[in-house]
Amino acid sequence: MSKSMDKNSKRKISRFLSSWGAVLSMIIAFAIFSILQPEFFCSWSNFESILRAASITVVISMGMTFAFSCGVFDLSVGAVATLGAAFSLTFMVWYGMPMWIAIIMTCVACMLVGVLNSILVLKFKIPAILATLAMQFILSGTALTYSGGSVISPTIAGAKGQPIVMQVPDLFWKLGKAPWIYIIMIVLVLFVAFFQNKTKHGRYLYMVGANPEAAKLTGINVNAYRTFAFVATGFFAAIGGALIVSRAGTVAASAGDSYLMPSIAAVNIGISVAGIGKPNAIGTLIGALLLQVVENGLFMLSVPYYSINIAKGLILVLALVLSNLGQESK
Repeated sequence: MSKSMDKNSKRKISRFLSSWGAVLSMIIAFAIFSILQPEFFCSWSNFESILRAASITVVISMGMTFAFSCGVFDLSVGAVATLGAAFSLTFMVWYGMPMWIAIIMTCVACMLVGVLNSILVLKFKIPAILATLAMQFILSGTALTYSGGSVISPTIAGAKGQPIVMQVPDLFWKLGKAPWIYIIMIVLVLFVAFFQNKTKHGRYLYMVGANPEAAKLTGINVNAYRTFAFVATGFFAAIGGALIVSRAGTVAASAGDSYLMPSIAAVNIGISVAGIGKPNAIGTLIGALLLQVVENGLFMLSVPYYSINIAKGLILVLALVLSNLGQESK
């Protein structure tokens, strides 16, 4: 009797840690950094800094949430975000497009990258991880070529002689700052959550990701939904890229690269949140916030920037371990 009770209690603990480990980790991290750096970490300005820094990761991660829910993997998202940043700025500055037209054209260009990825994976049967890795190299080279290997600035002519034909509207610069960046993030998270949970297409994405053969037998066009996932990844990377340049003011040739691994980590950390057990928008949001809280706190403790990725990697490993514990306890 006691042995069965011990087993049940262990299962309950495993399920709890699996479902709420990310949230619990965030609370613990907040507590630790608040004790070690009470004056700086607990300030309202620092909370805003954490949320603002996490916002772009969350936006880009929404596309990765679609990709993972459909069972596809996209390593090109960082390079796509870099292109999104470069295009959204230069379409206005070099080519005189109105702001909203520039953003729309940027989204279209980045979504076409998703189409190309889907063709490589679905038509030519190249494994997604290899196809998108190749695309990452191609796009990184494209960004370097487009910028001439230099930083793109709204006040300096292009490296290849592109003239400044238009000033960037003030509204564009506001998009990367509070409160607009928060509003954009929240709207996109709510949209993805609604799409995944309240529409048949969201459920079909999950079905394709869980068992593509069974989904095909039920009449679902598996390739169409996988293509949609790649295109959605490009769309959210484009929006993230626009926010990157809106926040920074300039575009470096690798501006989006640093968002690739955090976006992948955020999705995987969020899979087990609340026991959902699949990629979901709210879980991804929590995963991104957890990573940013840890990064922010370690910076305040003067931990070298090159060591912070160790902590991020450990958090991801811990999340995966807890997720597996939850699966085993079922």
